[in-house]
Amino acid sequence: MNIVKTTAIVAVSVIATLAVAAIMGFHISEIAADEIQKPVYTYAEGVEITGLFKFREGEELVPINVFTQTKGFLRSEPFTFSIQKVVGNTPLLTKQVDETFLLRSSTSQKLDNNPFDVQIILATGPHEKRAFTYTKCFIKNYAVNTLRDQEEGYFNKGFAIVEDYALECKYMEMQNPSLDEMNNPTDDKSTTTSSMDLRDTSTWSSHYKSQKPDSP
Repeated sequence: MNIVKTTAIVAVSVIATLAVAAIMGFHISEIAADEIQKPVYTYAEGVEITGLFKFREGEELVPINVFTQTKGFLRSEPFTFSIQKVVGNTPLLTKQVDETFLLRSSTSQKLDNNPFDVQIILATGPHEKRAFTYTKCFIKNYAVNTLRDQEEGYFNKGFAIVEDYALECKYMEMQNPSLDEMNNPTDDKSTTTSSMDLRDTSTWSSHYKSQKPDSP
């Protein structure tokens, strides 16, 4: 497996996170310096992956390197997906892992203990291409792994220390921003309702609101 050099892994950049923040409606002053991290892998067409995790304690932007939908397209399947990220400063997500570890012998306790929501955003700069909103999630599995290209890791290719997550959620909603724009042609972007506005729960349909955590 080809991986970036170790020196690239620790690089930081303001541009990428500010672009995602623009999509999600964050103000620049709301973004802590330790959240501003450069995606260090090259993706086709510049599409980058970011997760917005919504915990009881607050929200956290998480740069993601690999996102895979495992199950959920068929009616009988649970909504499961996996992510892989370089080890970084994500205290709320790490806290969730630690709490889940203590409940590892009981799936029902995992489901009941502080479920959280996740929005996976696929975007090129400030332009959202695809998004998936998962609600009432818990962490099924977690592991730290070291990526290397066999013995080449000891020479010129370096190492990448990553975290692998497997998550299961009760509900999933898919967003199609390109179709939103097609169905709402207007020059006044402030009047256009698209999947970019989904962070404002007042724009959600009554069907989706009925699936929100803690809804009546």
